[in-house]
Amino acid sequence: MATTTSATAGGLSSSATSALSSTPEAIAKANRANAQKLLSSLGAGSGVDTAALAQNLVDAEQLPQQNAINQKITKNENKISGYAAVSYVLGQLKDKFDVLKVKSDFNTLTVNSTDNNAFSIQTGAYASTGSYDVEVISTAKAQRTLSTTFLSASDTLNAGDAFNLHLSVGGAAATSISITPANATPYGVVNAINSAKLPVKAQLINTGSDYKIMLTGAVGVDNSFTMTSDSSDLSFGTNIQNPTNASVKVDGISYTRSSNTISDLISGATITLKAPTNGTALVSLDRDTASLKTKISDMVSAWNDAGTILKSVSDPKSQLDVYGATLVGDSSVRQIQQQLRGMVLPTNSKVGQNISGLWQLGISLTQTGELTIDNTKLDAALKSNFDGIVTLFTNDKNLFLSSTSDEAGIGGNAVKKLTTLLGANGPVLQQTQNANTQNTKYKDDLTKLQTRMDALLKRYNTQFTAMQSFVGAANSQKTSLKSTFDGMMASYTTK
Repeated sequence: MATTTSATAGGLSSSATSALSSTPEAIAKANRANAQKLLSSLGAGSGVDTAALAQNLVDAEQLPQQNAINQKITKNENKISGYAAVSYVLGQLKDKFDVLKVKSDFNTLTVNSTDNNAFSIQTGAYASTGSYDVEVISTAKAQRTLSTTFLSASDTLNAGDAFNLHLSVGGAAATSISITPANATPYGVVNAINSAKLPVKAQLINTGSDYKIMLTGAVGVDNSFTMTSDSSDLSFGTNIQNPTNASVKVDGISYTRSSNTISDLISGATITLKAPTNGTALVSLDRDTASLKTKISDMVSAWNDAGTILKSVSDPKSQLDVYGATLVGDSSVRQIQQQLRGMVLPTNSKVGQNISGLWQLGISLTQTGELTIDNTKLDAALKSNFDGIVTLFTNDKNLFLSSTSDEAGIGGNAVKKLTTLLGANGPVLQQTQNANTQNTKYKDDLTKLQTRMDALLKRYNTQFTAMQSFVGAANSQKTSLKSTFDGMMASYTTK
């Protein structure tokens, strides 16, 4: 009696199951081995899971290619992440150098006054150090004029009919303000005047026993005004404050101005008058070395942050989360590191007479590649050679143009380099764009691979279905023949 061999119905062997958790090459090898076993089983005529067989054959071809592409995508995603970190720290460093690139960045002054209640002083980019005697004799005042009296805010004016007001400022031609019937009340008149956006503002005053309209002009004698009305119910004629100009002395010289904000008495500074002084106040404008020291310290910190990130992304043993070891062996990282060192290391003989390098400010590079500051030396340099520091950083330029090749000092030169590194043609953006472009192609390759494998799986299933049908028919014929032969043998053996 014929015997048949039995195979696991389409199942994977234990070796294949183990290989699934191993490398792509091991998986492919195991799938091919099991596929061959299943094919042998078919040849023996047993039933098998042809769907599993087809999928195993496809996986054997697809997985190695798919894994290789995914590894490339992951590498590029890491590169994009690494350059995002580099871009951030370089941008931060550029911001710190940006405030150290022109002379006005160093011209921060502190203001000390013996009378802060009478006036304040705001220094600008071109103010200079110095001491001044300031005496405020009187401040500029605005004209204030009251209207006739009303019993309420809603009294009807001009019998409820429309009328006009006429405003003249500084003796100029009068401007008309239309009062509509809806506004023919003291409250409505105030709204109409303010809505006209003229240099006189109106306010409704409640004295406790009656109502009046108060008009207020701009400060200064030149802003005196007159307001007339076409209605006999309303008139303006009582000035409770006449306009005056400001009177002030600076270093004994008398000045009059039509505003309380005066910017032409102390060069580069603006004085805002508040009240008369009690005699003469002493004002001193001094260099704000503390502010400049903070700017320099911030620049050093940002430079160290940039160096730390560049080291971490290129170090294969980096433990930094997300960004560590993302740009190992990247030549652009080395290029950026070299440029960063060039921003702070060399002595610049082209600028500065007494100070030509950061080392003279107490800023030095350690053996571990970090900048440190000797605050004692920095304080001494700021005090004794402030102008030399300005020249070192700016080459005494008041205007910065990143497009020129002119010597711009440490600050200006650094901004130029960082602008190029971060620009459209710089390595940071170019490498990021290249990685994104490659990943777009790789993802397209994955799609094409899946399309091919889907077609291959369909073909395998079609072929194995036909084989299964053939084997089924052969087995059926074998069974029929066996039954016939068994019958014939039985008929002979019973005789």
